[in-house]
Amino acid sequence: MIDCHTHTKYSHDSTQDPREAIEAAISKGIEYLAFTDHCDRDCLYSPLHKDKIRQIDLDACMKEIRSLKEEYKGKIEIAVGIECGYMEKAVKNYVEDLNAHKTDITINSIHLVDYTDCYFKEFFDGRSKAEAYTMYTKAILDSLFVPYHYDVVAHIGYVSRKAPYEDKMYRYSDLKDIIDEILKTIIEKGKSLEINSHAENTGDLTLPNLDIIKRYKELGGELLTFASDAHKIEKQCFMYNEIVDRLKDCGFKYLFKYLEHKPIAVKI
Repeated sequence: MIDCHTHTKYSHDSTQDPREAIEAAISKGIEYLAFTDHCDRDCLYSPLHKDKIRQIDLDACMKEIRSLKEEYKGKIEIAVGIECGYMEKAVKNYVEDLNAHKTDITINSIHLVDYTDCYFKEFFDGRSKAEAYTMYTKAILDSLFVPYHYDVVAHIGYVSRKAPYEDKMYRYSDLKDIIDEILKTIIEKGKSLEINSHAENTGDLTLPNLDIIKRYKELGGELLTFASDAHKIEKQCFMYNEIVDRLKDCGFKYLFKYLEHKPIAVKI
């Protein structure tokens, strides 16, 4: 088992100790664990979030995870990572951060749309599902062209996690032109599509959901990462076997892990 997206106490929304996370992963038989804590420089430019979201101590985070990576060598493969939330105004911040720190994996994700995290009700106030989901999807497309390096495009469909609509499913058929452009760009740029199992109450097993995964395969996509997006140890590799079976049914033969930003195939 491999898990390419997890969080620790260095993220604003987790209290998990990294060493405890590693020990738990070893006990579960996980062979590769990436720590990809939130780097929320986008929130610095949001009136709603800038004073509420704790910014990562990136120096301390990188130092501890690198130390643990060396300490546990031979027992489990640890990847030093980061999850960058996109906003155009924050691009210069991310360029500076990523140039200053050596990592194995960088995740590109959308949380804020129109300066508001679309996990919170304020984003949806006064907006129809079509309007909210279209704004979110266009933000994903914009994020793919950042000037800094990233490896993985995270949790497409994140907007549906806390959406207030009766039918909250994030469907390919509703946004197929934009989603096709996103998937084609991911493929052309040699990035990985993340399969995220933190999808409770979204209407499907994963983010993105099955119809988007199938479309990615139809378009020629092969690079996939598995992500529990765990903020607690009990969620590490959550639903891993069920999701691997789904991916096999779609025709995929490999998941990928990253070391020094190089995708390494893991047969499923």
